[in-house]
Amino acid sequence: MNNKKELKIKNNYEFIDAFKSFFFLIITVAVVSLLFQMILGIVATSTGKTFEEVSNYGVVDIITYTLTPIVFIVYFFVYNKIRNIKNREALSDGQRISLLPISISIVLAIICIFLFTPFMNLIDYWFANLGYVADNTIPFQEQMSSNFGYFLLGVLIFALLPAIAEELIFRGMIQKSLSKKLNGVSTIILTSIMFFLMHGALQQTVYQFLVGIMLSYVVCVGGSILYAMLLHFLNNLFVLLFSTFEIVGYLSPENTIYYNIFSQIFPFLIFLLGVILVAILFWVLKYLRNKNFFRYDSKTKKKIKTYKPVILNEPDKIGINSIWKNSRYIEKVFVLCSFVLVGIIWLVNTFSGFIS
Repeated sequence: MNNKKELKIKNNYEFIDAFKSFFFLIITVAVVSLLFQMILGIVATSTGKTFEEVSNYGVVDIITYTLTPIVFIVYFFVYNKIRNIKNREALSDGQRISLLPISISIVLAIICIFLFTPFMNLIDYWFANLGYVADNTIPFQEQMSSNFGYFLLGVLIFALLPAIAEELIFRGMIQKSLSKKLNGVSTIILTSIMFFLMHGALQQTVYQFLVGIMLSYVVCVGGSILYAMLLHFLNNLFVLLFSTFEIVGYLSPENTIYYNIFSQIFPFLIFLLGVILVAILFWVLKYLRNKNFFRYDSKTKKKIKTYKPVILNEPDKIGINSIWKNSRYIEKVFVLCSFVLVGIIWLVNTFSGFIS
């Protein structure tokens, strides 16, 4: 009887899960993508059409763009099932959903699109001068700009699904696992590094790293990945909206002409303003969390008295620079394998941008 009870006990994420899940996720995505390409090849052969003709079918495009986020979501549940971990372990640290972190997440998304995007366009311009060809095309852009149904489909494929899928993996599984051994600052930074590497493109490196820090921070302080999902979704939605309809001219790289020194200083200045505003919001969120401001019980209509203050530099946990010497052999294996694998993919995609 005792043995049966022990088998029913749910596990928690461990430090090794961050790199083990990351490593096998990369392999899983690659295998599924390869199988999908093989299926398209079989269909092309059996129908007497070329591979390009089959690939250009509308339904094939939709499957292609939804494949990775769906794999992410399925992988999340399968991995937790295999490890006997409750799914809610990745979703929250026990904090109730509050309006304050939701509001801050919305403001952060607005800062990203309006204050960070011009600087990212400037970085693309610098890369272009070095010979890097950035892909700024928006799939289904023509259809989305003229058909509201297609636009809603685009929101689902390029905004909602990635927000859910990537947050389950990165702020859920990976960040939660890293926090078992790393202090808060190191957890946020390393999660953000893994986040931008997984996107596999030099073009997105700076922006994804900055957004990754915001996503990780709101989860670390707010206590729930729902805030990160909201921030992620709004960021994707704004990018999709402004790229498709070009509502705000200065956000479009095609409308930006760097004809003098001020035209390059201006994006940097508003980027700096954005960084200052983000830092202020971070401080406000952390201060109010530590003051137990947004822990509220809707049943009793009172604040919850018991809470755990957010300490980003925990003295009992290590930093990034101490990972290797404080890891077991099996942990070192997965750390090395996961970063080598994703690093190779990132480098290949980067070099292809310079030679294309």
